[in-house]
Amino acid sequence: MTPLPGCRRLIVLGLFLGQTTSGILLAGNPPTQSEAQANWPKEVVVTVGDIRTRIDGPKMWTMSGIDFQNTVMATENSAYGTVLTIRGVGHLGTAHFLDVPGKPGEVEKEIVTSLKLFLDEKPVTDFTPAMALSGTSFRMERTSKIRDVDLQSSVSIRDGTLVETARLQATAQMDLQTAFPLMYAWTPEATDYLFGDENGILKRGSFRKEGKAASELVRKSLWVAVFNSASGKGSVAYMLKVPPDAESAFFLVDAPGSYRKTALHSFGETIMPKDFDGTYQMAIGFFPASEKDWERQALKRLEELKHTTK
Repeated sequence: MTPLPGCRRLIVLGLFLGQTTSGILLAGNPPTQSEAQANWPKEVVVTVGDIRTRIDGPKMWTMSGIDFQNTVMATENSAYGTVLTIRGVGHLGTAHFLDVPGKPGEVEKEIVTSLKLFLDEKPVTDFTPAMALSGTSFRMERTSKIRDVDLQSSVSIRDGTLVETARLQATAQMDLQTAFPLMYAWTPEATDYLFGDENGILKRGSFRKEGKAASELVRKSLWVAVFNSASGKGSVAYMLKVPPDAESAFFLVDAPGSYRKTALHSFGETIMPKDFDGTYQMAIGFFPASEKDWERQALKRLEELKHTTK
């Protein structure tokens, strides 16, 4: 699904088996977006070494797609960032908006209040609608609110590694079907995957070439590797931080023709308590490999990611 241009409404054919979002707005007036947003870029293309990504304004200024050595690793045509699935309401968060009942065309969104970009450790101060940034390091910091959850999120790219962080702080309890603090829509061209823990591989498999989207929860896994045999390139996503008092697992959605999505899953069918304060962090690295050698190269890249500064 192609994102809508500009600041128009964006409802994603989501990570969640093609469901669109709809729900009920909480009583009272929702908080307003920062007035500064009018000057924020609509798109930022970021290149650091072999890694390229985009920061997408219509998706509430979150990462959108990842390339490695000019090869698409994660599709631009999906959602990233943080999404909460609120019981009886639906998906709300990055690129997932809720219809406001009785008010056609009005939607409830994640409220983004602050956006900061840094290139080579220096702040980017001159924003234009479309920007291209290239350097030896990049960092984006943003603050936002998803109903009663305050979110501090960041994306950092340096030394061939992408690190994404999401800190969730609840100001009131929230009844959730699930929370997806971080998620990655790997290219539908990907062919194979591995899940594992600190001791090695727990699960291996191949993505389906056709059929309806299917999902599964992979518990006890701390990392996932995805490989595209046609391009000879793969990725590894490794959990650097998860809250000790919240369940964390990988949620896999195999949607032939759309994406192979791996999302960090938490708060399944439970209540996020008031005053919850938890940080989720993922390190992502990439590697070239042959079809016969890809598992060994993935494990080698994993060992390197384990030394990423938390």
